[in-house]
Amino acid sequence: MRILEYIAQDIADKTHAILGCPISITDKEGYIIGSTDRSRLGIFHRPSLEVLKKNKMVNCKLQEGNDILPGVSVPLLFNNKPIGVVGIVGDPQEMSKYVQLVKSQVEMMCQEAFKTEMLELESKMIEVMVKQIIHCKQGETTDHILQYAKLLDYNLESEYTCMLIDIECLFIQEDKATGNKEKLPQQHLQRDVVDFMNLIFRDSKDDIISLINPDRFIVIKAKTSEKNQSSFIRSLKAKQQKFNGFLASKHHFSSAISVGDTKKGISGISESYHNAAKAMKAGKKSGQVPRIFLYNDRDMTLKLLPMELITEGLKNKILNIVTPLIEQDQNHVLSSTFISYCKCNMNLSKTARTIHVHRNTIIYRLEKICELTALETSNFEHCMLLYTAIKYYDDMNS
Repeated sequence: MRILEYIAQDIADKTHAILGCPISITDKEGYIIGSTDRSRLGIFHRPSLEVLKKNKMVNCKLQEGNDILPGVSVPLLFNNKPIGVVGIVGDPQEMSKYVQLVKSQVEMMCQEAFKTEMLELESKMIEVMVKQIIHCKQGETTDHILQYAKLLDYNLESEYTCMLIDIECLFIQEDKATGNKEKLPQQHLQRDVVDFMNLIFRDSKDDIISLINPDRFIVIKAKTSEKNQSSFIRSLKAKQQKFNGFLASKHHFSSAISVGDTKKGISGISESYHNAAKAMKAGKKSGQVPRIFLYNDRDMTLKLLPMELITEGLKNKILNIVTPLIEQDQNHVLSSTFISYCKCNMNLSKTARTIHVHRNTIIYRLEKICELTALETSNFEHCMLLYTAIKYYDDMNS
């Protein structure tokens, strides 16, 4: 039982701070692994072996030559098996009043440490499983992942929806010595975040929650009931509000959430994850508030269309259309005007009001675009082609 070795010194320090009495803890071999007097660490303490053998409290007498101090010692049990000994240094008659209390406290701390270690191990196993799932490619053998999932009591042959949650920094820490500004370290909050996510986002025992990287977490949600889109979004907004409240108050962070589509099986979950990742990228770029991005949303489909439609064969043709415009439009005035023009249904007056310029300015800019691209901005099909080309170029360079 190595847990005692890891926490023995911490227990000795904390118990001494409360009782004011020197404490020592030995392992099953009788060596001191935790002590108020750190110079005693590693010393062999023979009476501890007697305590373990008798499995009851033993009074110790001062033996100067053998480094044995007066006090009382009791065995420490974990699952009814001895794992070590805790001793309180002092008058045995006086110390015997406290030793059972200390024993109970130490055993409880060992149980808590073991529980924490098991939770950490399970979390790591889930993390490994999730990475195997999301990197699974179409046609690959998945039997080993299914077996691994069953060990963790998950049935991956059901329908799931992937949600990605990105943690975004609200507060930048400035180094007073150098003046450099850096993001706050995130490692310390990962366990905190996963624990809170389990409270907020876990609706079923089949939901899987895990870390993907320091900034990104995943919720693989099991399909439990038919929820309509509007009630799902309302519920998700309420959950994100609670989650953001926790992040802001404790860590000065906020979140962005993207939701993939519902798919079945491991390859389906992987596809849902990649679709959620696409929605996250497109949604962040759009500056949409609240920061909840749905892959199946109609507006999201429009945002994703350029990258999804354009094949490798069409890529050069699309870039040839937009390159002359980009080369002459260093400040992106022409391209942003054209995008606004499209969003205003090709209405000159509405575009002018939207971007706060004179109508003649819009006409001049559109004529310049026609000159550079050889496309007619009054022609819907030409506008659709140029809109797609600009969006594709922006996505490539974002």
